[in-house]
Amino acid sequence: MYQLPSSTEPLIKVPAELRESLSCLDIVWSNMFEDQESEPEEAREIQANFLRGAPPQWLNFHTETLPLVKRDGFNDLIELIRRKTREHRLITDVSLRYQSGSGGSTLAMQVLWHFRKDLRCARVINSDLDTKKLSKQVVDLFLLSKEEHAERDRKTVLLLLDTKEKIDNDLREDLIDEIHKRRINTDTPAVIILNCIPTDFTLTDTMILPPKLSEGEMKKIKEKLLQQIRLQRKGHWKVTTINLLHHKDSGGSALAREVLSELSEEFTCETLTEPLKTDTAENMAEEMLRVYKTHKNTVLYLLDHECDKPLRYLLKNLQSKLQRADQTDHPAFIIINAVSKSVVQAKDEVKLKMELLPDEEERFAQKKKEIEDKYKDMFQEFHAFNIMQGGFKKEDAEKLITEEMMKHVKNHMQSGSTRLLSFLALMNSYVPGSHLLKPLCEEFIGRTQRPTAEEKPSLEMIMKPFMDLIVIFSGEQKANCIRFAHPMFADACLERFNENKRMIFDIALDFLISLVKGKESSYEQICKTMLVTRFETGQGKQNFSRLIHDIIRENDTDHCIRLLEWASELFPKNAFYPQTLARVYYIEVKQDNKYEEAIKKAEKAIERAQTNSCIRDTLGQVHKNHLLNEIKKPFPDINILLVIAQSAIKAFKDEEETSENDSEDNTPFNYSGLFGFLQVCKLIHPKMCFTQEHSEFISSLKGDVKTKYDFFKWYLAFSRPSINKEDPEYIQKDVEKCYKQYCTQSKQNKEMNSSGELPKSDINVLTENQRAIENPQSETQTILDIFENIILSQPKEMCANAKDLQARLQKLWLTEMQDRSPEFYLLILLLFWTDDAQPAIANPPNLEKCIEYLRQSYKSKYQKYLRGRYLVPLFFFGEGEGLQRLIHASKLDQTDLELLTEGDEHAQVECLQRINGKVENNRVFAIRGKKQIQVTPHDRASVCKQGQVSFYLGFNIRGPVAYNIRYEES
Repeated sequence: MYQLPSSTEPLIKVPAELRESLSCLDIVWSNMFEDQESEPEEAREIQANFLRGAPPQWLNFHTETLPLVKRDGFNDLIELIRRKTREHRLITDVSLRYQSGSGGSTLAMQVLWHFRKDLRCARVINSDLDTKKLSKQVVDLFLLSKEEHAERDRKTVLLLLDTKEKIDNDLREDLIDEIHKRRINTDTPAVIILNCIPTDFTLTDTMILPPKLSEGEMKKIKEKLLQQIRLQRKGHWKVTTINLLHHKDSGGSALAREVLSELSEEFTCETLTEPLKTDTAENMAEEMLRVYKTHKNTVLYLLDHECDKPLRYLLKNLQSKLQRADQTDHPAFIIINAVSKSVVQAKDEVKLKMELLPDEEERFAQKKKEIEDKYKDMFQEFHAFNIMQGGFKKEDAEKLITEEMMKHVKNHMQSGSTRLLSFLALMNSYVPGSHLLKPLCEEFIGRTQRPTAEEKPSLEMIMKPFMDLIVIFSGEQKANCIRFAHPMFADACLERFNENKRMIFDIALDFLISLVKGKESSYEQICKTMLVTRFETGQGKQNFSRLIHDIIRENDTDHCIRLLEWASELFPKNAFYPQTLARVYYIEVKQDNKYEEAIKKAEKAIERAQTNSCIRDTLGQVHKNHLLNEIKKPFPDINILLVIAQSAIKAFKDEEETSENDSEDNTPFNYSGLFGFLQVCKLIHPKMCFTQEHSEFISSLKGDVKTKYDFFKWYLAFSRPSINKEDPEYIQKDVEKCYKQYCTQSKQNKEMNSSGELPKSDINVLTENQRAIENPQSETQTILDIFENIILSQPKEMCANAKDLQARLQKLWLTEMQDRSPEFYLLILLLFWTDDAQPAIANPPNLEKCIEYLRQSYKSKYQKYLRGRYLVPLFFFGEGEGLQRLIHASKLDQTDLELLTEGDEHAQVECLQRINGKVENNRVFAIRGKKQIQVTPHDRASVCKQGQVSFYLGFNIRGPVAYNIRYEES
């Protein structure tokens, strides 16, 4: 009998037909294993296998006689999820960020098991996921019905998302669509997504210090800061950061200084209290580097300040100055970036790291005694538990690689067992958690073993010398799998292979030739992850995958090329391998012919994916890099420069043309062709010494430069990559510089910058020359003038009368209502929404029609280019009268913007006015007098039922938006 919790009774029976239809979900039944009176031998073996390093199974959590250790994040996750169950939302989520090998998946399953009698708990099965199909099944589980929903059977679903594919954003949207489709109204979340995210904390982490912490809470924060510092010291990064965002009254600075004092004997400790500025970042990097070279020890550097934006420049300078000659087995710098804030907001996430806190050490020590008592001599086999209980020490992992093992390796280097071990070590080091299917391993061993008359030995017998390092377990599809017991064992094993002259390159090449060849479909994803996937550092992606980086670090680009050539042949339709080859040639190779080879590989990649604009970008980057190198020469040949520049311009134009026809799914528009074009033009600008013929070519670029400049002005003003991520600053800088080189700027250039605000210099020009522009000659000029006046009204400087502005805009509206620019309709909304606007003008514009026209105009002009990006708010509706009610987004501080976009329904923003509204049929309306005007919810998940609401009204380029929706009591 399968049971789940219900809203009206403790448990409810689930029909067999419904159970069988939920094929995407591994459901944790409320009564799972309860019909077993005593612990079977199977449970004992499953638990022993888990302690050896096999993935957990649900039976591990049922074994009450020896419950699993609860890591520090367990209680935090329980409390966070309980709080989430009380939110007024359709969907909500909690993130568990974990280091691979720290027990993240186990902790997540522990939490599901804990809630199995309170919530409907399920884990997404890791397969080729159709998020629409998955969403339907999750809502079926919420309703316990595939068709008509039954009110009494509803219960929040706690959904564990621990898949290799990143599907959380698509899944959220599809879940909301499915809930709306079934017309579900709910006071509490239908789904809480527990999103497991592998994270490399050895590079960076962010810690939040709210005010008014107790002594015990401050002690805990201090322990976590010490934990993070010691964790980063174990890493391989040259420069690491800890962002300590602390409330100004939290004592965050004092805490950071206390930690530095305690660690002064372990590290070289330095503190900077002067303001960190962009223009001093290079000098500061020089000074920091001098300190490091003097002491030859990791420098623990405290930056104690109020603005963290210049930090990226400091990091960039440090990275560029630390050359390969500075390679050591520890970071050169660990930077504690302590930033004081007036308001700090904790994130809905829990972190799990490969470093134990003091109270965790005590719990693991107690658990060790219990396991020894129960399993006696078997305890020595539980290497995964032991490495964790010992605090994830590298030396403990190294001790496990015994001399007997290495003797076997040396004497049987070409044997199937040694090679298979090296394949597993490679995979589990570079793709932690990955595995090989046992049948494929047996097939490989069968091909490498000499045939004998004796009975064929099992895989376990052949791998017997290494069985302490590996585990064989039953996977999701009930197939037997094999992997290392822990990623740290794989790392240690690779190092020992390296000492015995079986290098990473040798193993990777053997893996491709001996295991992947002929079975390409089975290994396609893991090969791509190891050889192609680039790590996101927070400052941008690395140039190559970690495996390729490590081979390059051995000064071995030839081996990289050979490895990628093999992969390219094995996967002849995959464009990423020749693309990566092209990148290796132009970035890393030193020979004179590297650009010719890079061009060949880039063109080969294009042949394989002719409709993929991102693949085409590499060819342009090859030419651009070549151009840069030629320009750096003491006496560059102008003719050669122009030939290369023309090739680069053609490549980027081809990319731009292809990007116009890219699939319009949720993937952002690829603007690299437009930007690459401007970067090339910036390098060969008109001020260079050209002949008449050359100058004509340069002059011919001016029109395209202006067009692409215009593109980036609105692209950067109206959107950014995501709600919490901005475009790199160099984009606007390069765009502006190129435009200045080619185009004469008039004093009244009223374009918007990347924050959506007009440049201060232009505002001053407008203030001084108000009368000179009272009679604009075009609609565009009128729109720009009115934007200027709205912004000027914020500091109560001189501005045109609101009635006059409305009259000017009214004329344009009556002339032609449809087929105008989105900016025109946005201005209509801004000028006529205010309460005092309606009586001032006879026959005012119909705002409902205006919003309809705006959405149509946005769809035709901007939607293709801004898809998949976050549309930034441009204005908000505030207190005051007339134009004073329109608050430009740049006037709000970052804290207020975070409250508007991420705060709960109790958030208050003092300078803004809450608007009354209502929700009907999943649509949000603003109530304006006797009219209801539909607005877009900023967060669709916050629209969970019918009823009266209030919200802050904002405007983006697509129209009015309801921020921070709150349901009001009737």
